[in-house]
Amino acid sequence: MRSICAAGLLCAGLILAGCASESPRHPSTTSAVPAPPEGKARWLGGDRDPYLRALYADSRLDPIRDKVPLLLRPDAIRPVHFANENKPTPAEKNAITAWLEIRELAQQYRTAHAGEPSQLLLQTRKQVTEAILKLQAGDLSYGGFARRIQRIDEEYQSAVRQNLGLRN
Repeated sequence: MRSICAAGLLCAGLILAGCASESPRHPSTTSAVPAPPEGKARWLGGDRDPYLRALYADSRLDPIRDKVPLLLRPDAIRPVHFANENKPTPAEKNAITAWLEIRELAQQYRTAHAGEPSQLLLQTRKQVTEAILKLQAGDLSYGGFARRIQRIDEEYQSAVRQNLGLRN
């Protein structure tokens, strides 16, 4: 009985967590975050994958949408990111909390569709999360965050070139 109750609470929690992230940016074109596609052999990339696009369209991200590259990849950081020396406002800190939640869902989705990430990628993700938390705490400006992410990515790319990553 106890395990049934725990399983029910877990399911309810997952449903509630899913509802919290189902606030799309453009309600007229997307009514809810779609379920991940079944049987998908590999992750296509955040820009092309409908599930990931919907996750990152969440309106809770709007306060930071133009201040950080929400989908982190080598070419995501633009000059405007480096130039912004402001630190997050309270509303932006709330958006960063939502970003961390959405990022975690995206990483779980990627793992489910592309397999377990390499140790190198896991380490890099941890460094990125630490940078996001420093931004949220006000220890980094948006420009400082962009520079930190650029450095993390350069280290990651260098390690990949040296064949230290098994699967990326």
